Amino acid sequence: MTLEVRLLTDADVEAAEDVFADAFVAMRIEYGLPTVPRTADSCASGHRRVRHLLATDPDGAWVGVDSGGRVVGLAQAFVRDGLWVLSLFGVHPDAQGQGLAKRLLDASLACAPADGPGLIVSSRDPRAMRRYTLAGFALHPAVTGWGTVHRSGLGTAPDVVAHADLDLAEHVDRSVRGAGRVPDLEHFLADGRRMPVVPGRGYAIVRDAGQPEIVAALDAEAAVQLLTSALADAPPDATVEVKWMTAAQQWAVRVSLAAGLELHPVGPVMVRAMAGPFSPYLPSGAFG
Repeated sequence: MTLEVRLLTDADVEAAEDVFADAFVAMRIEYGLPTVPRTADSCASGHRRVRHLLATDPDGAWVGVDSGGRVVGLAQAFVRDGLWVLSLFGVHPDAQGQGLAKRLLDASLACAPADGPGLIVSSRDPRAMRRYTLAGFALHPAVTGWGTVHRSGLGTAPDVVAHADLDLAEHVDRSVRGAGRVPDLEHFLADGRRMPVVPGRGYAIVRDAGQPEIVAALDAEAAVQLLTSALADAPPDATVEVKWMTAAQQWAVRVSLAAGLELHPVGPVMVRAMAGPFSPYLPSGAFG
């Protein structure tokens, strides 16, 4: 099969994001991780995410196409305050084992200095971990918490302020992860997420049904308040996931266990030219 690597265009967005999503679900099934069925709403949200980064960082978005013009791979990265982040990376099973993944990753890495700071929230795929390590990233093993929330284990839900504070989020992000990302937080908010805050100390991005997507704080107590508040909002029958908890996030492990969630090995958090993994901090799969 002849495969070409080229820049992503708007016409590629839906096919490229669908390839990533299919590859991601297949990987989680292969390694025994829980999966959530795709819906029309989640597909549309994924397409908006790709278009957002295509608009802000077009030189970090690459696709692999076969000889018939079909999109079979995607790598999408972005840079904020000098921090390079890999947002999406996947190759269709039909095109794997032919060097396409390395070509896509190399193309996306080229949008930032090779010795600059970088962040990848990796999948469980051992091939992906090998590629990232060979590209200079240090590996920090992680677990994910998964299940329905046992509300009684969380005690009284802590008080948080239920409104967005982008200035606070920028300060916290620069303090904890070394780089802000206001355009990406604005995208989350426009896409229907909430941003509860502990004034002056931390913020979270939360999806409907109590699903935390980011928790970032200046101290662990504030991080615990934010994660506990998010999980306390989960309906009794909702399945939630607390993602990418490294050894530095014991505060999150304790909250997840108190909420009755199961712990599963998941892909590592990987960093280059920086001291990570950051803490107290739970990263976003989309925006690092």
